[in-house]
Amino acid sequence: MKVPIACTLGAEDAASRVEEWRAALAATVTGASRPDPGRAELRLISEPGAIATLIDLARREKACCPFFGFAFEVEDDGVTFVVSVPGDGAGILDEFSRLAG
Repeated sequence: MKVPIACTLGAEDAASRVEEWRAALAATVTGASRPDPGRAELRLISEPGAIATLIDLARREKACCPFFGFAFEVEDDGVTFVVSVPGDGAGILDEFSRLAG
């Protein structure tokens, strides 16, 4: 089953959520890459509290925008926050990636 590219948040709540993402990503992301249009890899600082904030945001985002995929890749030299979308969501991922700077 294909998950539609849609969000159930109202305009005011969506604007507030974008600001939450902007603040959390600004505080945690040290580097970013886009290996393909449907995947963003955000390198994170090694701060458990910051990662917990991203987990909370990702859970809430999945509740209103189920097309997003969120994962953490843990390596010996750090943690990467992976955000993915289906092919027709690449434009949304472009905007999301801009929030990380």
